Amino acid sequence: MRIVRFIFFAALLLVKLVFLAYCCLRAYRIRMHAINTFGYVIHEFDPWFNYRATEYLAEHGWSKFFKWYDHMSWYPIGRPVGTTIYPGMQIASVWIWEAMKLIPTTKYQIPKDVLSQLPKWVMGYLPNKGKFLAFGPMSLNDVCCLVPCWFGASATFFVFLLSSELSESTTAGLASAAIMSIIPAHIMRSVGGGFDNEAVALTAFCAVLWLWVVSVRSPRAWPVGILAGLAYICAAAAWGGYIFINNLIGLHAAFLVGLGKYNSSVYRAYTLYYVVGTLGAMQVPVIGWAPLRSVEQMPSLLVFLGYQVLELCDMYRGRMKTPMSGTRFFAFRVLVFTALGAAGAAVAYVLMQLGVFMPLGARIRGLFLEAVKTGNPLVDSVAEHSPANAKAYEMYLGNPRYLAVVGLLFCWHQRTPGKIIAFLYAAVAYHYSLKMSRLIVICGPIVSVLAGFPIGIIADWCIEQLLALITFKPKAVEEKPSPARTGGMGSIIRTWWHYFGPMVVPHEVKDLAKLKDGFAQRLWFVDRPIRAAIAAAILMAAYNKSQSYVKDFVAHCDRMAKQMSNPQLMFQTKLRSGEEVIVDDYIRGYEWIRDNTPEDARVMAWWDYGYQITGVAKRTSIADGNTWNHEHIATLGRILTSPEKKCWNAMRHLADYALVWAGGHGDDMGKSPHLARIGNSVFPDHCGDEDPLCQKFSFYQDGSPTPMMAKSFLYRAVNHNVKDGVRLSPKLFKEVHSTKYGLMRVYKVLNVSQESKDWIADPKNR
Repeated sequence: MRIVRFIFFAALLLVKLVFLAYCCLRAYRIRMHAINTFGYVIHEFDPWFNYRATEYLAEHGWSKFFKWYDHMSWYPIGRPVGTTIYPGMQIASVWIWEAMKLIPTTKYQIPKDVLSQLPKWVMGYLPNKGKFLAFGPMSLNDVCCLVPCWFGASATFFVFLLSSELSESTTAGLASAAIMSIIPAHIMRSVGGGFDNEAVALTAFCAVLWLWVVSVRSPRAWPVGILAGLAYICAAAAWGGYIFINNLIGLHAAFLVGLGKYNSSVYRAYTLYYVVGTLGAMQVPVIGWAPLRSVEQMPSLLVFLGYQVLELCDMYRGRMKTPMSGTRFFAFRVLVFTALGAAGAAVAYVLMQLGVFMPLGARIRGLFLEAVKTGNPLVDSVAEHSPANAKAYEMYLGNPRYLAVVGLLFCWHQRTPGKIIAFLYAAVAYHYSLKMSRLIVICGPIVSVLAGFPIGIIADWCIEQLLALITFKPKAVEEKPSPARTGGMGSIIRTWWHYFGPMVVPHEVKDLAKLKDGFAQRLWFVDRPIRAAIAAAILMAAYNKSQSYVKDFVAHCDRMAKQMSNPQLMFQTKLRSGEEVIVDDYIRGYEWIRDNTPEDARVMAWWDYGYQITGVAKRTSIADGNTWNHEHIATLGRILTSPEKKCWNAMRHLADYALVWAGGHGDDMGKSPHLARIGNSVFPDHCGDEDPLCQKFSFYQDGSPTPMMAKSFLYRAVNHNVKDGVRLSPKLFKEVHSTKYGLMRVYKVLNVSQESKDWIADPKNR
């Protein structure tokens, strides 16, 4: 019978490996919608900065990259890119690009005899639909477009590993991988061409969590903490959200102490993770000393220091000639922590007064304040910083979010100490996403993991009951329990359980469990068929009931993937004739600027478009999505929303051209009240002290502009010669280009101050 069991599980293993490969392939293909439709085009705004930085790294190398001061952005002050960027994605992309240069260009024709043996549906999953396989070097642009797809598949694989480790079920891991491969919460930042930091960072996050959970699995697993630290370095280099994963692991380590699971192995794992990870992260210029100075990173540091004190107390106890009782040791540790805590608080207070610690940033404050009022109108004006709502969770998490709630009931019976991290991750991610909709992206992995728990654990039980009809399950090897530690939370919990355990689990329940086990042993020929019948009924009911939900979720994910694959620089639409066309006004407009303006031309536009101006048009921009300088952006907002003549007086010293998005498709008029409000936050005279929200720059209910808006440069530039009586002065501005569908308009600034331009261009004044 053992051979039957072996053959069955060998076949099952093969099926699982094939299904895992399918999940990774599915993750890759669903993210390819944009590339299949629009080609290898970088998307939106931030990805263009990321791509431009990758180009610079590939061309100039590491040394110059980290010293790069970009004078083409944030004109006239520029931006120190090398010390303000999270370079992990750029480094990974350049490494991949360089590695692919080593692959010789190869084109392999798949034999027709082989193709004829494959089912027709398989052909759709093969490259080039099975006609041929091509390998070889790729352009840097194409690599950057594909990186999100590749890392989307990698994230799916690491979610499989994480879920399998936490649930102790590879079937649960497969279910989690299947969900992760297509869940919109992750696709939103990993579509082909969406060269976003989160695409790489989420993969690193899943790897860090998996390695951390492995490191605390058993007393001998602690060296894996080194690998967890190395993975954390990759996560920290890729995205500013690394603080979340670091504090999450610190929170889990603290909970292990509270649950009485602390031991020397856990101490070594966390110490290695923290030391290796923190030292590595500090080598990233944008991070620097932040792990030791930033208030939001103090929790993980405090846990690290607490672990050192715990271990020192254990070492002191172990070296005593006379054994210290549990009660005495508990009192000793309380005394030590009290003394060191008081001393540490005094030191921290002094350091705080000296300005050593950095305050919370506006975006971090937004995670703990009501609604979206961070105090920074620039941050508050960004849509993705608004709190998530029920519709957003439905859109990005779909049906699995309900299954994930059920999954919380299945993460308590496992032996691994890592099981509690699933609950902690879910709680923290839910809180953060409630405050900032952008952070729904971190909910994708944990919803996938938890949703896989009930599917996999129940499926494993059912399979085992059916298999028991023909073969016995081998007895599990019982591990020798580690000696119980005294004087800590473990002692308190054991004492509590001794007195209150019978109230939680009455003797009648224990007797019933013994009776069940005895029945299974004595009357196994009755017990096994009953279990098998129950298992078969569960599997059949689950299959029948789940089909519609699975189909709906898959269809929803495919639909969302297509919607999120819009590059924004171009989009699909239907003309009145019914013909479907791709409108590429925006990218063609930037290309016109690149091809028809001087190389030293400066283009003024709202900061949203700064990355595209420098990345696509290759021209100098005034501000961009980095939003590091509030006053600079406020100055830009004030200029654009000022009356035409007042705007020109300032613009002629800063720009040669002005660019606006028009045509009603997400044009500048919709966001213009934010521009005025941000300008007013630094220059209160813009709208007046009596109008801090700048409501006088807005639309009336009938859609007509207020007097302040009607006089502004922005309103006149968008509606120039489109609305009756609305036009810019030909003495101040000249329209030089309007795209095919009028979605982008470019104006030349007349009588530019050459004196100002020359003074700023002089290296002595930089």
